[in-house]
Amino acid sequence: MLTSVSPFARGFALLLALVALPLMAAEPEIELEGGTKSLRENIRQHLTLADESCKTPLWRLHALLTDAENEIAVAAQALGYYELEYEAKLRNDKECWGLDITLTPGEPVRVKEVRIEINGEGRQDDIFKSLYEKPGIKIGNKLNHGNYEALKARFGTLAAIHGYFDATFEHSRISINTEEKSAIIELVYNTGNRYRIGAINLQHDILNESFLRRYFNFAEGDYYDSDQLLELKNLYNASNYFSVASIAPNLQELKDNKVTVDMQLEARKRREYSVGAGVDTDAGPRVLLGFEDRYVNSNGHSIAADINAAEKKTNALLAYTIPMRRPAYEFLRIYTGYEKEITDTTRSYKDTYGTSYTYYQDNKWLQTYALDYEREDSTIGTDPETSTDLIIPSVSITRTKTDGNPYPLSGWTLLAKLSGSPQSLGSDFSFVQLHLRAKYIKGFSFGRILLRSELGTTQLDDFSELPASVRFFAGGDASVRGYDYKSLGPTRDFSGFTGPLENPKLADEVIGGNNLLVNSIEYDYRFEDSKWAAAVFFDAGNAANDTKIEVKRGAGVGARWISPIGPIRIDVAKALDGDEGWRLHISMGPDL
Repeated sequence: MLTSVSPFARGFALLLALVALPLMAAEPEIELEGGTKSLRENIRQHLTLADESCKTPLWRLHALLTDAENEIAVAAQALGYYELEYEAKLRNDKECWGLDITLTPGEPVRVKEVRIEINGEGRQDDIFKSLYEKPGIKIGNKLNHGNYEALKARFGTLAAIHGYFDATFEHSRISINTEEKSAIIELVYNTGNRYRIGAINLQHDILNESFLRRYFNFAEGDYYDSDQLLELKNLYNASNYFSVASIAPNLQELKDNKVTVDMQLEARKRREYSVGAGVDTDAGPRVLLGFEDRYVNSNGHSIAADINAAEKKTNALLAYTIPMRRPAYEFLRIYTGYEKEITDTTRSYKDTYGTSYTYYQDNKWLQTYALDYEREDSTIGTDPETSTDLIIPSVSITRTKTDGNPYPLSGWTLLAKLSGSPQSLGSDFSFVQLHLRAKYIKGFSFGRILLRSELGTTQLDDFSELPASVRFFAGGDASVRGYDYKSLGPTRDFSGFTGPLENPKLADEVIGGNNLLVNSIEYDYRFEDSKWAAAVFFDAGNAANDTKIEVKRGAGVGARWISPIGPIRIDVAKALDGDEGWRLHISMGPDL
């Protein structure tokens, strides 16, 4: 059967052939045999001949092959082969030339001794200890000139970081004994004098210089250390005042063993407004509004207002922040807030007025002391609304350690808070409460494991006096999934009641407890080269009024979309106790 081909099809096929022709063009083949793979690759990279095309005339190839003798020797000696022999043959095929090289490397030269000596002011400086203790070159290993150059570079790096700007090598060489196949490395380094911080030039335009200097982690006359400069730069960038902080030594003004440090701070926009939206199944759809004045005055005071409004849960907070003696590590906050929360069995409306002192410790723990006055109107079940006035001092410590990714593969966070309300200070009643919360993430090649635990306990004389916001409940997106938000906890106690209940639903009202225990384990698998991950999980826990906790369990599967602010989670969970059935959970935010 004959078929005709259109002129267009023939033209298109010809065009494809012309385009593909350069891609199919022959290339020179250089084959190396013998020796180690690293030796063959190093020789290949040193060969100038390898850059020639198939059109190179034969006379030029032979000339380059003569030059290749020195190139091969240099490449071999760089890896410790000082007696390498080789045989090279040029091939002139029809389409292109080729080169076959057969290597006979011989025995390599090995490191017999590494002699390191440091003179000058840095002779006793601990920063150079690593050069002695871990030079990166082991006795008995093959000589590698790349490792030797890397070791030399470490001298200069350490000297520059710590202010030895005049440091130089007095002596640096490798002594080769080809008969013994051995090498002795000798490095004699003179650090000169260590420079100190001279004048500190600070350019800025929004805050008092006396306030900005409270960030300083060094002073004029201190030894120079570039790590301290980097730390200060990070502190300024994290301060919320500046968009860019530039800090560098002026190496053009080295005088009297002092170095000038120049700093330039570029201000961020003073006021910022924010509008956002979100959703979770605990509170429902929500709207977020925010305002911030980053520097109310030249002493770095700031003010912020935030509203998080949802159908079931609304929070509003107005806070005035005053930086303290170490602005990057401690601040005082004066605030007022409003909270509304509505669940199936409770209603709470709370006004808060308080102040807190927060201190970021050198060991990375964040410590906060607070004193709040809280007025709360709350309704629990069918009970009448009650009003409470509480003065609550508290102390909390927290720390988060993470790899910094939106989808972390390692890290943990811990929060511990101790609070109370002494009646002697004017509160309606006294109580003491401890609340602990912890998360842990561990990544593997096959996914990651997330562990979560929450523990709470409250001590008081009469539990019925406790308002809804201070009671413990379980259930919801961040608790035991498979159950509605705050739907788990103790119900009313009718153990001493003998007659029939006028309202049988009273026996099912969850009124909360003074103890809480919730644990969770989750496995996530992230799909390769994707922002999606799948999850399976198991949660267990409950609230109780004693140590006998009636554990409720939930399990399910979920999907994670990894956004810049953290995963957005969609979970489908099954309550394993009772007749709750299946429940959808949607939440968002960082894992830690």
